[in-house]
Amino acid sequence: MQRTDEQPMKKRNFLIAAAFVIALCVIPACDILEECGTCVWITEDADGNILTEGTPLPVCGDNLYEKQDADPETIAGITSYWDCY
Repeated sequence: MQRTDEQPMKKRNFLIAAAFVIALCVIPACDILEECGTCVWITEDADGNILTEGTPLPVCGDNLYEKQDADPETIAGITSYWDCY
């Protein structure tokens, strides 16, 4: 005698596989497609002492290049810049 519940199981497996493929296409995978790094906003006084260090942020692609190429900003002896690694 043949099982009658095989059809719903195949349909369920197909839907799970389709959802997985769609998720892979929708979820950004910048580390596969673009160069990525981590950047921290740092503020120093005139003597080079670190006053504040921001939270490390993962960045990719053009955003990473912009932060790496940004010039330090100095106001009244306080310098702030992106440190990317």
